[in-house]
Amino acid sequence: MKDFISFMEKAWWRYITEGILEEGIREEIKESWKLCREYGVDPFGGVGEILDEKSMKVRLKENEELISVAHPIMEDIYRQVTGSGFLLVLVDKDGYLIDRIGDENIMGETRKLNFVEGALWTEEAVGTNAIALALRLDRPIQLVGAEHYCITHHMATCSAAPIHDEKGNVIGCLDMTGLKEEAHPHNLGVVLAGAYAIEKQLALMRSHKLIDATFDSIHEGMLILDHNFVVQRVNEIALRILNIAPKEIIGRHIQSFVDFDIIKEVLNQSEPYYDVEGAFYSKGRKIPCRINAVPVMANRKTIGTVITFREERYVRNVVNKLAGFRAYYTFEDIVTQDDKMKKVIETAKKAAKSDCSILIEGESGTGKELFAQAIHNYSKRAKGPFVAVNCASIPRELVESELFGYEKGAFTGANKKGKPGKFELADNGTIFLDEIGELPYEVQSKLLRVLDNHRIVRVGGTEEKKLNVRVIAATNRNLSEEVEKKNFRNDLYYRINVIKINIPPLRERKGDIELLAKVFVDRLNKYNNEQKVLSESFIKRLKDYHWPGNVRELQNVINRAYYLAEGEIITEDYFPENIERKNCEEDINVTAVLPFDVIEEKNIKEALRLAKGDVVKAAKMLNLSRATIYRKIKKYKVNLKELSSLVETK
Repeated sequence: MKDFISFMEKAWWRYITEGILEEGIREEIKESWKLCREYGVDPFGGVGEILDEKSMKVRLKENEELISVAHPIMEDIYRQVTGSGFLLVLVDKDGYLIDRIGDENIMGETRKLNFVEGALWTEEAVGTNAIALALRLDRPIQLVGAEHYCITHHMATCSAAPIHDEKGNVIGCLDMTGLKEEAHPHNLGVVLAGAYAIEKQLALMRSHKLIDATFDSIHEGMLILDHNFVVQRVNEIALRILNIAPKEIIGRHIQSFVDFDIIKEVLNQSEPYYDVEGAFYSKGRKIPCRINAVPVMANRKTIGTVITFREERYVRNVVNKLAGFRAYYTFEDIVTQDDKMKKVIETAKKAAKSDCSILIEGESGTGKELFAQAIHNYSKRAKGPFVAVNCASIPRELVESELFGYEKGAFTGANKKGKPGKFELADNGTIFLDEIGELPYEVQSKLLRVLDNHRIVRVGGTEEKKLNVRVIAATNRNLSEEVEKKNFRNDLYYRINVIKINIPPLRERKGDIELLAKVFVDRLNKYNNEQKVLSESFIKRLKDYHWPGNVRELQNVINRAYYLAEGEIITEDYFPENIERKNCEEDINVTAVLPFDVIEEKNIKEALRLAKGDVVKAAKMLNLSRATIYRKIKKYKVNLKELSSLVETK
């Protein structure tokens, strides 16, 4: 080593004085010396500048994680070399010293060279040194004596190794500096092992942070139990749902918080349970949830259990969105220029701001569901579900279970897990009971009870569930007459008839016929990218007709004429043959008019045929909601598969 030190001192002097590089100098040292000369580094200097206090604080903050991981490792290494005169230094990716450990006398001596926190140790700043080369070359390196470019560093030996992140990027450097007489190859091995340990610890820390972040970012409550079912870990969502602090649940048996039978079944069968209806108990509060329980296995033994859960109301909201339980229409979708209709809309808007039950009366096709959806979207419940129920389409024996749900095993053929009813699905939103006059008399009393106390009991169950549901009912019957006939309960009638909205038939607002017809054509043009218009003769035929099927019938007639018309003008030739023009005299009866149901069925089938069986497209053509067209498909027993195959053969 002495011979090497002597050789390098002579070689360095010759390069500094004559610019000649001797054979035997390492290539990386030659390259670095040349760079230092280009940079104009003073070979007789080598004392770099130090960052100001403010800039140093910023740099320490940027490297907070690196320092926190590296410092304990540096302390471990230093314990092995204490008393040998070495100093351990941590440098960031730019070459700034951010941490150091060493003997007091060594620390004092190095301050003379500004080898302290905040100093920059690049080649351009202080000449050739191990730190700069390790960062630039991205490999470990050891320098001894005169291999340093600046004479002030010739007394030292430096061993440095780069530190990488998980992607292989250089994020810093670990350096070990001492007197050149103490130089030994194992110094570099010690530094390399230290840098490797820092990298592994960083990767482990980030892995833990990733796991922690994942654990806390899961949109479900999560509990991790040991083999004795004691809670070992809990995420933020679980704490929020249960409204407790970590110390109130960690270390406690899960039986204190949930129905333990579910967990025991998982243990006994060593198989996971998914989407089980259950409840958590916290601070005297029962929290209905959907629970998943998964055993953790090792050597064919259960060593723990992972429980995830969501509040039932949250699950219902998700299901409602997926099932399309939402209102699509607003008051802006109700097209009118009729003063009477405008007053009805104003009344509906005022009603929407309250939580009162609403009864919408009107003939078939006047747009009762359109009004119900608009009221929902105008109310404070707009973000909640909108669940529409056609009371006439539910089999009599299933009405109660459809409305109020049922528990598992409630009756033969029931879902094994039970099923929530439409009222539960509408929690925090609106339930629209269309054709409420068709509701069986025996169910009416149960509905009245729900409206009175806002609680339901599932079929086959005993537990009451409190709900927050706004009821909008609709009928094309005269309910007061039905009450007199004993077909409808008097008390229920007054309970739902807090605010009544009566939609006038289309024949009483003649001015809307042409307006609505043109709106329907415009929508079809936009959908089909065409420019069709109605002829004056066609419009006259529309105005002369009395529209027993109201707006729905008008729309169906427009749809039919639109798709049959070959040119851009929709003439009276495309007015349905089954509809005769009504005489101008109001007292003359209309003849040869097909029942509205027949017209509606034909239009629905035609729209589905044109849409090639796509229900959503057909619904847009007919300006119907998805829920409504599915009800019509069911009502008219439309075979979609048969319809699709018919389209394909054509």
